[in-house]
Amino acid sequence: MTVSRDELLKAIENIYGKKGMSEKDSEDLCDFILSFFGYEDYIIDNVLTAAERDVFYNLEEYGIVTTFREEINIVHGKSWRINQWYLDKAKIGKLAREDKKEDEEKNIYDSIFKNM
Repeated sequence: MTVSRDELLKAIENIYGKKGMSEKDSEDLCDFILSFFGYEDYIIDNVLTAAERDVFYNLEEYGIVTTFREEINIVHGKSWRINQWYLDKAKIGKLAREDKKEDEEKNIYDSIFKNM
């Protein structure tokens, strides 16, 4: 399963748009996220700046990304930690579909009043 730009954008709009984020800012955030992942569904944490990492922590609160830590033992008993960020494709899909259900309900009521 892959995440399309439109699907991620819809998920972002459903989260941040309801909190007042403009459509342009939602598109910029979507492009910002996708610029890190490219064709992969994960990135290594080391590529992020502190400000970018803060954005990812915020995205994690809503379930758009998740973290994974791997520890590898190296010479003399030391361990090397690798932190990674993963796109949660299932959660993004769920968030993207969430608003459609609300729209369908609104359309039902709109059609009832139009027929009166």
